[in-house]
Amino acid sequence: MTIHITEQFVPDALDQRLFAAFPGLVMRKDLTQAIRGMSKAPSYVIEFMLGKYCANLFDNRDVREGLELVRGEVATYIPRGDETEVIKANIRERPPRRIIDMVKVELNEKLDSGVYWATLATANLRNVNIQPELVQRYERLLMAGVWSNILVSYDDTIRYGKNTYPFVITRLEPVQVGQVSLDDYCAGRANFSRDEWIDALVRTMGYEASDSRLSLRIKLLYLVRLIPLVEVNYHIIELGPRQTGKSFCFTEFSPYGTLLAGGQVTVPKLFVSNTNPPRPGLVAQRDVVGFDEIAESSFNADDDKNLYKNYMESGQINRGMMTVSGEAGFIFNGNINFDPRSGTLADHLFKPLPPSIADDTAFHDRWAAYLPGWELPKLTPDLITGHVGFILDYISELFHREMRRIVRYGTLWQEWFEAPGREWSARDMRSINRTFSGLTKLIFPSGHMSKEDARLLLDLAIELRLRVRVQLHRISPQEFPLTTMHYIDMQSGEVMTVELKDA
Repeated sequence: MTIHITEQFVPDALDQRLFAAFPGLVMRKDLTQAIRGMSKAPSYVIEFMLGKYCANLFDNRDVREGLELVRGEVATYIPRGDETEVIKANIRERPPRRIIDMVKVELNEKLDSGVYWATLATANLRNVNIQPELVQRYERLLMAGVWSNILVSYDDTIRYGKNTYPFVITRLEPVQVGQVSLDDYCAGRANFSRDEWIDALVRTMGYEASDSRLSLRIKLLYLVRLIPLVEVNYHIIELGPRQTGKSFCFTEFSPYGTLLAGGQVTVPKLFVSNTNPPRPGLVAQRDVVGFDEIAESSFNADDDKNLYKNYMESGQINRGMMTVSGEAGFIFNGNINFDPRSGTLADHLFKPLPPSIADDTAFHDRWAAYLPGWELPKLTPDLITGHVGFILDYISELFHREMRRIVRYGTLWQEWFEAPGREWSARDMRSINRTFSGLTKLIFPSGHMSKEDARLLLDLAIELRLRVRVQLHRISPQEFPLTTMHYIDMQSGEVMTVELKDA
């Protein structure tokens, strides 16, 4: 197989500065594109492997050799879904077998004094023995799971009750970044202007920031998609055309996100299982849960809808005798066939959702933001960057471990501006603060910005919440009369008005 990469990689000024400020933590994104699609491994795993084998990213010969090594490892060691029985036979006949897979561990407290079972997601192997020492060393195995380089052996003497469980993980090495430092990250960020840093993040997402279709506004809208990864319990809806990359942040960008495709999502899987003892669901295991093709989903049971509402409001639910708390944000993604800017639209912009929730104002009032997906360009080959961005596993780990802990950025705008009395509801204020906080973490991770920077982020945060309020007004004008939002410049006393052009 021939791997196509940029024939002569010529780094631009931003590439060179990223290499200098973050050595070993940035990657040529054209290399990721050369491997993607060969396996079920997400981009963050592919990039980790590329970083290992492509040491000199400026030397095309070295890069090609590294790519061939990565391609060989992907083809040889990352299973396909139809290879389960072949893998099992190989482990039995020629142990040990090396596999690169997503490994997730759970404790079965009912067997003997407690047994850890590993599941190999891509190989579809369950009830694999794993030593407690490995679980204690890598606690993420018990949470989101870890893509790992493992050796699996066969021992048919391992029995529990009348059953034999012969598969054993004898070695495990995570195929992901180990340590991250927010202080080092902020120190590197200080070498870049606001717009340069935005471009670096946009390229990290895989888009070419210099493309003429990507205005500053479009770049900021791309970054809004990342807010649920840095902001706890951030709930957002995005409806727009197909093929604009709506699901990327949940399938490729971070191991802490998950995407649930169309169809009904079960309450046990999402919130808490009915097992004994009950087990918390995805809201306690992930940073973000994406709902794809949401128009095809079902929210028919009122009790189920109330669970969503309660969780989106407070970050926890009560089910039976158990209270489940989680930090995961909900993202509803869906496709629409109209453009509100053209004047052709539904009664309101929640109308494409399932009928049971389309007109439910209490449900929609919990969205922090409505992202106008119709503004984002469709993905075409020339929109995919061939330049440098952060290695996804590094940046996603930094988001998860460090940025989600920051809680003081939501009100930084109040140094220069104030809200207009009672015009904003408590949910408006909370939503705007969370969007502002998320954008600040992404663009100004140290928390230092100018007044004009704060105004830029505040205007967008208000607009995204206002789009929610305008749709609520369309559904119930008496309950939600607000169709504009204001804030006040404390220095000049000027009243700033935010309106929607696509309202």
